[in-house]
Amino acid sequence: MNLTSLDDPHERCARADARAELTIHHLDPGDPLLRAGLAEWERLARALLGEGELGAETRPRIEDDLRIIEELRNVLDGVEPGEGTARERELCAAFGHGRLQGVCSYFVCPGGVFIELLASAPWNLLRAPGGPDRRAVRGVGQALIAHAQRLSFSAGHGGRVSLQAENPRCLQQYRRLGFELMRPSDVPLTLVPKGKKGWSKEALRVARGQCGPEEARAPWLLLDPSRHVLGVRRAQARGPGRIRAAA
Repeated sequence: MNLTSLDDPHERCARADARAELTIHHLDPGDPLLRAGLAEWERLARALLGEGELGAETRPRIEDDLRIIEELRNVLDGVEPGEGTARERELCAAFGHGRLQGVCSYFVCPGGVFIELLASAPWNLLRAPGGPDRRAVRGVGQALIAHAQRLSFSAGHGGRVSLQAENPRCLQQYRRLGFELMRPSDVPLTLVPKGKKGWSKEALRVARGQCGPEEARAPWLLLDPSRHVLGVRRAQARGPGRIRAAA
């Protein structure tokens, strides 16, 4: 298990709200801490959904979280293929308050880091009248995305991070962090891992600019710091009036 600090200078676009409370570790798929943590999350999520006391805002969050936890476990067990190959898949986990708080599976691709699955502990998603759960740590997802971005910088990929937003409830959050729709000009096939049989049909459609209903429902996104810099430079070139209007 390798410990990684959250204080590296490249965390510019995706900062965690509780950086001092979280550490990032790289794990093996069979790590007992990881397996025990995922099993605990799954039991808790099922128990919460079975109680029938979750609010209208919280229940969909827990349902989505359970789906991702199950998919991650199936991918690690080889039951589901996932996006790339097991040999190239890497895992990192966020720990805080002595507990597993979040897990991310990712691939370092030729053009950036691709986040395959990102799951958070169910207690981080609870919204209780008395305040957050005592086990909760804020900003777990942001911390894992920030770590992926740091890896992208280290690999010489300019901080580019890509993913598929299969959860519509997370789409707004991704956009706040700076993610935008992936375009053919981004060369998507350098940002998405290649599986045993090649790239998925969805990734190929994005690369060809032929996105359909599936990509509209679960859009492919890219966090690229250079886009923001280029946008600012273009606004500056158009003059002060345009800069103010853009802001």
